Amino acid sequence: MPAPTTRACLDVLAYRCTPTLLDGATVHLRQFPTSVTSLWTLLDRQYKDIVKREEAQAPHSVLTGALRCLTGGYVFFDPKQGLLATRRPLDDDTLRDAFTLLHSLVLGHHPDDIDLNRPTPLAERVAETMPQERLLADYLITPDGPQTPDSSTAGRQPDAANWVYSTVAWDLAHRLAQRTWRVDGQDIALRPDSSGGLIAWQQPWPNKAGTAHALARVRLALKTLPNVADPILVVSSQATRISRTMAYARTVLAEQAETALPIVEVEMAGRGRVRRIHRMSLQTLARLGMDHSVLHNIQQRVEAEQNADARGDNESQDEAEAGTVGLGPIRPVQGKTFSFPVGRGVGMHHLRELDRHIGQILAPTPLTVVQDSRARGFKQLSQAELSVQPGDIIRSLDAMNYQHLRLVCLWYRDEMRQRMIHGLASVFGLDPQTIDPAEGIPVPLDAGRVSAVFHCVPDFLVHGPTAGQETAVAHIPSLKKEPATLVGVWAETEFDAAAEEEDAMPPADRAGTASGPGPDEDAKHQARRTLARLGFVSQFTADRKEAKRKKPNGKQTDHQVILSLLDLCRSLGIIDRRIDQVMVDAIGPHAADQVAHCGIHVRRQSRQGKDRTAKICVTASVLKPPTTPGEAWTLHGWSYTHRRWELYHQAQAAFHANAYPVGKMTDFDDNNRGLKTVAQHIDQALADLCDYLGGIPYIVTVDGVATRRLWLGLHNRRQGQPPTRNSTWLPASTLPARERPLAVVRINKDMDELPRPIRVSHRSVDGTVARTNKVTNLLYQVTPDFGSPTWLLATVPPQFDGAGAGRLGEAITRWSASHGSSDAENRRKNEVRPNWYSMTATEIYPIITTPASSMNQNTAPVEPQSLALAAARLCHQPLAWANRTRYPVPLHAAQQMDLDHPQYRRSALADDQDTEAVGDSVVAGNSNPADKQL
Repeated sequence: MPAPTTRACLDVLAYRCTPTLLDGATVHLRQFPTSVTSLWTLLDRQYKDIVKREEAQAPHSVLTGALRCLTGGYVFFDPKQGLLATRRPLDDDTLRDAFTLLHSLVLGHHPDDIDLNRPTPLAERVAETMPQERLLADYLITPDGPQTPDSSTAGRQPDAANWVYSTVAWDLAHRLAQRTWRVDGQDIALRPDSSGGLIAWQQPWPNKAGTAHALARVRLALKTLPNVADPILVVSSQATRISRTMAYARTVLAEQAETALPIVEVEMAGRGRVRRIHRMSLQTLARLGMDHSVLHNIQQRVEAEQNADARGDNESQDEAEAGTVGLGPIRPVQGKTFSFPVGRGVGMHHLRELDRHIGQILAPTPLTVVQDSRARGFKQLSQAELSVQPGDIIRSLDAMNYQHLRLVCLWYRDEMRQRMIHGLASVFGLDPQTIDPAEGIPVPLDAGRVSAVFHCVPDFLVHGPTAGQETAVAHIPSLKKEPATLVGVWAETEFDAAAEEEDAMPPADRAGTASGPGPDEDAKHQARRTLARLGFVSQFTADRKEAKRKKPNGKQTDHQVILSLLDLCRSLGIIDRRIDQVMVDAIGPHAADQVAHCGIHVRRQSRQGKDRTAKICVTASVLKPPTTPGEAWTLHGWSYTHRRWELYHQAQAAFHANAYPVGKMTDFDDNNRGLKTVAQHIDQALADLCDYLGGIPYIVTVDGVATRRLWLGLHNRRQGQPPTRNSTWLPASTLPARERPLAVVRINKDMDELPRPIRVSHRSVDGTVARTNKVTNLLYQVTPDFGSPTWLLATVPPQFDGAGAGRLGEAITRWSASHGSSDAENRRKNEVRPNWYSMTATEIYPIITTPASSMNQNTAPVEPQSLALAAARLCHQPLAWANRTRYPVPLHAAQQMDLDHPQYRRSALADDQDTEAVGDSVVAGNSNPADKQL
């Protein structure tokens, strides 16, 4: 077979950050002596005592905000590391006054009583520190690069100081803003912002009426990749929606008086509807002679709206809104939980054109990402093949040692009863007209192995103060445990869009709302808890959503019923034939069906009630291989509240039966001491898993962002280093060698940290592009400079590629999008309102934990590629879903245990709950930006 003349390379919005790219960029740096950090620690301690909250920290963001107004916008201040970096030089006297004011205000002094002629010791030490103009290129610590003036050696991984990762984008953003971006025949002017990104400030995206706007934003971030010598400049672009009012706005964008200065991004203080500029920031600026700063203007806007609201002056408020909607110098960012007439996302064409613009101005060195030679055959099953197969159910029942599956169908409206009947009939090949189940009488579905029984229980399923109580189902004989019978509950629920939106809001924002059932009246959550206490898993189905497009034959598939049945089967631990089909690659000396796959899910849950300590939630699942050929794989689970490995449905029911722990469950507290304890508990769970599996080798999969604070061995800058003795270096590293996994697979799905795929280029040997593909769903390998590689699983979202999706954003940007027309002769689709999608990537980084010295010379080693392929295939062919998931099956199943918990929506911290994690972005504490994994 002749060798291919081209190789497929994945083009991504990520570039090597080399000294040449930085092109002489500098920052003004003050590195403070230890006396400054000691004095700040003392101030921090005093502040905790004043506010009587141990988790509180002295508000150094107040100082950062004030200094941004004084220096033009670019300031990085890290009191714990003891340094201050600015793009412009900062006057010593101004700095001394600012620190004196902050110190005194933190201690509760009135601003008029603060004597600036008597600076505090902290302010004196800060001002005495000599500023130095530093070349950023000198601090790109790479294996073959220059040494830092502050260290004698450099590791193989990039390991620049924190301030480099936080300041490197400042100069790059200014260089990109110097030239207009020519796209879709238009000249787009990009303005720098104070975070080191860019904004198309003067050319927003409006809706048809011009009453709502979104802004195109470009973000530049410096990250690292495992075993790549250079730091990586990751570029992303978003559509930022601008709110009509300041209500609920957490972030505000504001234009400074001089247009040459960057747009300032301001974080608002407080919670709930009214958020304000921090009082200390305004007081500091006022004493420094700045009464009309950006921060003052934002606060005046807040107060004007608040006063108009108090007076009931709707007309004045409407006039104020009309003059500022997306067009004024102050633009509050729209909250994520509300609908908006301009969709999210920028589309594929936007990203490709942005890549071209960056290439023309910066001429960066691209990242080399090539198609994996073995990663073929990623064929997706059609929707028709997705439905549960009776044969798969029987195989799983046999593998779990059950003789019978009973589906208990709970309903209160005949419409739902009919939908359930039709759904079951389609799965088991029956005529729905022949099924008319009587109340409580089992209906056989498949050769005596599967049956369904229907019960009308409105008191149990309708929202209200008595919803979900056990007394409403105590009379049902079907909800009794039998040793050889597996029971799953399929129930009807009411869907309230307003309640779902309210659930997604922070608790403080929900106060006083009456748009849905409260937590004690929500039938779905209460019923799930009750059923779990009885030992049963459950799945709920809401009202049918009408399809936007009717099929020619008039028949419409009830996708909600199909998918809820699949979810119920996943909760029951039913493993279908697709898992057998993807387990094809041997893992070292072990055949694919001789290795178990474990996923560990970690999430931070919010503080509840008077309990001021955030907790860490941990769930886990494992795909266990069949004991004899031809049997089905089995799914098992574990949770931190019920620390025992058992069949997945049993583990899930035990986890859902109780509330998330509060109070003195210090083993899982989110603090430095608690993190190590959490890692040790997970190691104990893995030791128990080793016994549970009976010696079967296993692999552990974790989310690198969620767990980066638990295990240092996952950090990019730690790769190639020996583990510290008796430490929680990696999962199971504290266990004996015989109990450890073959490998740990680190997954990252956070697109703020990952290179964004934009196309595939087929390159000749000389580097020229022979042809391109706009989209891809294949696995690609990042070419490393040393050590083992990282893989990126590129994915085209189904919303972009699905039937009727229209592939919005494939050929134009939102600047050329149509607002639509209902005119009969010139009917056009509204392209502005829908969301626009682009390709995503999932990082897969295998870390081999089995030392080569422990293996027989004639035994095949565990190779990273086989692990990457297995993880990619377990993403591609998931349980209970037609499309690809961002997590492999075992990690996805572990996460789903948590997502399905009755309390989940009311305790998760993030706006995007599916991505909430115990990572640097949500947990206070020291971190190195080099460890923000890709």
